[in-house]
Amino acid sequence: MNRLNWSTLKHLATSPKMLRWRMEHPQEDTPALKLGRAIHCAVLEPDVFASRWVAPGQCGTTVKTGGRCTNGGSLYYAGEWYCRVRGHAPEDAGDPPAGIEVLDGESLDLAVRCAESVRAHKAAAKLLKYGRAEAEIEWTDAHTGIECRGRLDWIMPDGIVDLKSTRRETLREIVGDVSRMLYHAQVAWYHDGAIAAGAISADAGRPYIVAVGTSDPYDVAVLRLTQATLDAGRIAYRDLLARYQQCLAANWWPGFAPEIVELDLPQWAPGMMGPQEDGTW
Repeated sequence: MNRLNWSTLKHLATSPKMLRWRMEHPQEDTPALKLGRAIHCAVLEPDVFASRWVAPGQCGTTVKTGGRCTNGGSLYYAGEWYCRVRGHAPEDAGDPPAGIEVLDGESLDLAVRCAESVRAHKAAAKLLKYGRAEAEIEWTDAHTGIECRGRLDWIMPDGIVDLKSTRRETLREIVGDVSRMLYHAQVAWYHDGAIAAGAISADAGRPYIVAVGTSDPYDVAVLRLTQATLDAGRIAYRDLLARYQQCLAANWWPGFAPEIVELDLPQWAPGMMGPQEDGTW
């Protein structure tokens, strides 16, 4: 069996059935996922961003009138774009070669703006000054024996940084997302995994989350997990790992409600407080 990663394990928070379904049906690439990868590259690997991410340009063919074809390009060849009009594209034109991803110009500009904003943020720029991006690690969880793997956004000599792009506009909303989307568990998973893999020392500092907004003014927040939050994230991911181990052993992957659930509405639900003083409900 392949090593377990966080992108799979997190679905157990919904149900074992969802995790199993996602294992058998990997998530297809979406514009949102592609934009996230572009932002990561622009922020963490600025030296290779321009060569790895491209936007379709105008057709590079010169027409009979002597000017350039005005059509937008959709076929790629030797660093140039061509349209699909017969004769305009070289015979071997097609998709960009492996390692080059295509993004529309607006999204490409957005990724650049996010990167500029992160680099202009004093605390974020300091964290990302020394280290390396997209570090692959593998380890065996000491509590369950499950083989795990992960990709660290940024690894420093004394810890890790996880980069998040967000549509949220306030710090309170971002903090809410950390809890709701289990980001603290994800970062604890990476932190402990990096220690187990020997990528950082056992006494490494507490991890960071750098969140950058994807709309004006592209604001940035640097969040360092407190020890209590790191411990809570550790408890959360270990609970998921233990449940995963149990499901594997029993080969049982139930949904989120495998048995009858007693429905007890909260007191504020209509009718739960009984009739009103005027006799209405």
